[in-house]
Amino acid sequence: MTNIVMLVKDRPRLTEQCLRTLYMHTPIDQFNLTVVDDGSWPETQRVVKGYHGYANIETVTIQHSVGVVGFLRNFGVGVAERKFGRGDWLYFSDNDVAFLPGWLERLTDRLTFGETLGLGVLGGYRHPFHGRIGGGTAGEEMAVLLEKEEGIVLTDAVAGYSHLMFWDTWDAYGPFDSHAKGVCKSEDFAFCRKVIEAGGYVGYIEPAVIANCGITNSENKRAVGAESFPRLPGLVYE
Repeated sequence: MTNIVMLVKDRPRLTEQCLRTLYMHTPIDQFNLTVVDDGSWPETQRVVKGYHGYANIETVTIQHSVGVVGFLRNFGVGVAERKFGRGDWLYFSDNDVAFLPGWLERLTDRLTFGETLGLGVLGGYRHPFHGRIGGGTAGEEMAVLLEKEEGIVLTDAVAGYSHLMFWDTWDAYGPFDSHAKGVCKSEDFAFCRKVIEAGGYVGYIEPAVIANCGITNSENKRAVGAESFPRLPGLVYE
């Protein structure tokens, strides 16, 4: 069982797409979903409420936006654990992604394999600002093996909108740093750095199993690296 913690902030069309593709492409008995709504527009809140009939969803709406991603993710973990207990995996997502068929099975299968080799965090998509590990680093041989044989690319970090780990990893390196902000200084980057500094690995899988559809961020500013996001047919990008 996977506990998914999803942050929602405005963007109703992307939120609807995110939730629809999640439930369309994920067996309902394989995950629990905790939605943390950071003071979204009423239209976005109505989208989320449309899923309240499902037994595996818990929604917490914060009336006055906090805007601190690390704090919100940590808060969501606490809600998820109290509501659903602990499963095998903990996964973080935002509301501007779309889930592709087989995404969760592919991620959990690869992380289960990679854990035996020291893989601590696995993402389903590569953010353009996160670099590969190889050429002269201590992990070069491991990186070559994993990428060639398993489709796992080692990197310096994976983005918080696709971030899978075992609960033991959360216990060892969590919570997220609520004060970390900025490109390559965010809460997800800081978490990954702790894993790597302790001798572990962080990676993402290829081909990607989610689509990053947030060309702009929740403040309606162009997202960092948006020009390199691949566009898949049939999905909304905004």
